[in-house]
Amino acid sequence: MKLHQIVMAAAAASVASLALAGASLAASSADKLAQYQPTGKKISCVDTHYIRETDVIDNQNILFRTNGNKYYMNRLPNRCSGLKIQDGFSYTLRGLNKLCNVDVVTPVSTGAAVYGPCPLGDFEEVTKVDKPTQ
Repeated sequence: MKLHQIVMAAAAASVASLALAGASLAASSADKLAQYQPTGKKISCVDTHYIRETDVIDNQNILFRTNGNKYYMNRLPNRCSGLKIQDGFSYTLRGLNKLCNVDVVTPVSTGAAVYGPCPLGDFEEVTKVDKPTQ
């Protein structure tokens, strides 16, 4: 095999493995989203003192768990590059201890990658779906 054929084969293998990883990530995100049922109740802000945990589902959905095991899904109006890859974000509050749909999140950068801020959407209350017994 000639050098350029080896390079092309390696590149094709890399693209194939990235495609499989992307498909796996999408399936994982869909599985996580399926664990929560929207209630239709939306609020514009969540009090940051009550946030106990966040889970970046994908580049457009963040799950917030608050006191009393209440869950809120924030579906960002647009995809946010780097959000799932970094699996963490920072934010700056504009108001008094409330994270609102007028605020932005910025994926936490590690290394040379720098990501821009992404606007939040409304916080929709969701309920955790019980897994069926088999």
